[in-house]
This record gives sequence, structure tokens and C-alpha cells, in this order.
Amino acid sequence: MPKCGICGGEAPKQPCITEDGRCDLCGRKVKLADEKPEQADKKD
Repeated sequence: MPKCGICGGEAPKQPCITEDGRCDLCGRKVKLADEKPEQADKKD
């Protein structure tokens, strides 16, 4: 059986994120990673 991509538990289907930001299979809260701003003063 496939594993849940969020909690690692056995899942009959792949999880979806609900409108309130939770896994629809286990209910665990999901937080997406914040993007890091690129440095404008890079020196090559």
C-alpha cells in the first residue's frame, strides 16, 4: 500500500491539502516552506 507523503502512514490514496491547510487523510497541519529571497548583491 502506498505511504502518505505528509505523515508516512499507509494511505489508500495520496493525500490532499484542505482549505484550512490540513491533510485530508490524517488531519495533520501542513506548512509550506518559505521561499528565501535572492541576494541582489552577489559578486561573481
